[in-house]
This record gives sequence, C-alpha cells and structure tokens, in this order.
Amino acid sequence: MLHYRPLGKTGAQVSEIAMGCNRLGEAAMPDSHWIELVQRAVELGVTLFDTSESYGWGRSEEILGQALGNRDDVLVASKVSRMRETNAKDFSAARIIQQVEGSLRRLRRERIDLYQLHSPSLADLQRFDWPEAMSRLRDQGKIRFIGVSINDAASGHWLIEQGLVQVLQVGYNLLEHQVGDALFPQAQAAGIGILVRVPMAQGILTGKFRPGEPVAEGHRAHLAGAKMEELIAAAENYRALAAHSNQPLGQFALRYAISPPAVSAAIPGARTVEQLAQNVAASNGAGLSPAELAAVAAVQTRLDAVAAR
Repeated sequence: MLHYRPLGKTGAQVSEIAMGCNRLGEAAMPDSHWIELVQRAVELGVTLFDTSESYGWGRSEEILGQALGNRDDVLVASKVSRMRETNAKDFSAARIIQQVEGSLRRLRRERIDLYQLHSPSLADLQRFDWPEAMSRLRDQGKIRFIGVSINDAASGHWLIEQGLVQVLQVGYNLLEHQVGDALFPQAQAAGIGILVRVPMAQGILTGKFRPGEPVAEGHRAHLAGAKMEELIAAAENYRALAAHSNQPLGQFALRYAISPPAVSAAIPGARTVEQLAQNVAASNGAGLSPAELAAVAAVQTRLDAVAAR
C-alpha cells in the first residue's frame, strides 16, 4: 500500500513513490500501452507524475494528457527545457511564458501543478529572469508550484536562500548521494519539497547487471557514459546488504531514496506494469531502517575513500 507525504510546505500531499515519465510514448510500444500504464499507476495510488517538454519532445506530455486529462486527484509536474532546435539554454521569462502554453495543451490541463526549470546551472539561474515568468504564471493560475531540477548543491543552496522555489528535484541514490547529503538539511528546514530523480541510477541499481558483463545497447544505463562500468561495480557492494534485509536490490535502492525526512517522493520510471508494481511495493512510509542506513553509510564511506585516491 502506498504511503503519502507532504510536498514541503506547499500544502499538497504526494505518494512517496511517484512516476517518472521520461519513457512514456516510446515507439517500441503502442500509445495504448503507455496510457494504460499511467492509469494503472493511478489505480495503485500514485498521485504524482513527473514529465518534461523534452521527453520525446512532447510525446510524454501527450500520453499523460490522454491518460489523465484535467483530473484534480493527481499532481502533474513538467519542465521547461533546452531549446530543441539548438540545444541552447534559454530560461528567459518570455520563452517560459511561451513554452508553458504548449505543455498545457499537450497535457490537456488548465494548470500544471509543478512547473520546473530543467537542469540549469547556477550561472543560468542567476543570469535569466525566469522568476518573473514563474510568478506571473502562478498569479494567472497556469501553474501551482515553482520548482527547479538541479544538478549541484550550490544551485539548491542559492535557490533556497533567495526564496525562489517551493520544490527541488535532485539526483540521489545509493551510488550518487553527495548532492542530497549536502542539501537536504537546509531544504527540510526551509520547508522545500524534494523529489528524488534517478533513484535507481538509470537501472544500474535494479540488480540486473554484473561487473564485466555486457549491457544491452539502448539501455538507459549507458546514459552514465564512461562511469557506467564503475557504477555497476559499485552497485555490487549493496547486493549483500539488500539480501541481508530480504529485499530485492531495486526495492532496497528505492527505500534508500525515500529515507531522508526531507524527501517528499522518489520518481522512478517504469516501462511495464510489473516494473510499476515493483516500484510501488517499495513504499513503506519510512525507507530503510537505522541499522540498514548505517550499513549503507559504511559502504559509501569506503567507496568515497577509494574514489578520492
């Protein structure tokens, strides 16, 4: 059974296991498959769906729109991304106001619950006049909450100090925990909602890979680039911990992601109903136990020391 948490101090509640929607609309499956997957997530109790205008360049938003429409018992989060034509970043107020209209249309919603900047640098955040657009869109009722999907702790610290966001999306998992460790205490104290992305490290923490074995072309693990083999080797250190806790490695990883009290939800992706059900089964209202977290911390300390050599 899914458990629910406050989304910071926004007043909203979200399922602690949400659904990342970057795969929705992929051509390998018919649209009906993706629509039914989203609707099954709702049946299982998932109440937060995270997408972006850049996921399939609108396809993910279109699938969500067909599956959910304007229903008000779920929260839909989307993002304004790099320019498709040039891959350049433009987080100017004028462009954001323009881009949100396309997302609203594709999502078939009157309002986007959480609208986020997609992976800006600290320099981007300080250079563009994006806060003006976010405030105007919120005043107009086109967005509900303001967020940023960040890549580094410095950006998160600055956003919180400036009072510019209600929600932050942060990459955080057993293998890459440093940004969250640095940021979560400040976010919790400020009442900022935290969404954890890549909680399973692009599938590396599912347990399906072993060091030295080939990874199928096209698998998301390749997004880790040159670090993929290193991360697969590091993941082996957690296999025994998960087994000791009588949990599949994937469930152990998801419970780690929702363990910090600052976290509102983790947003793993799913391509099948079976994967979706496995994700939802990780919800327990608490995450890992103190003893499990202590064991994880010991492994992380050892791995970080090796990496620092």
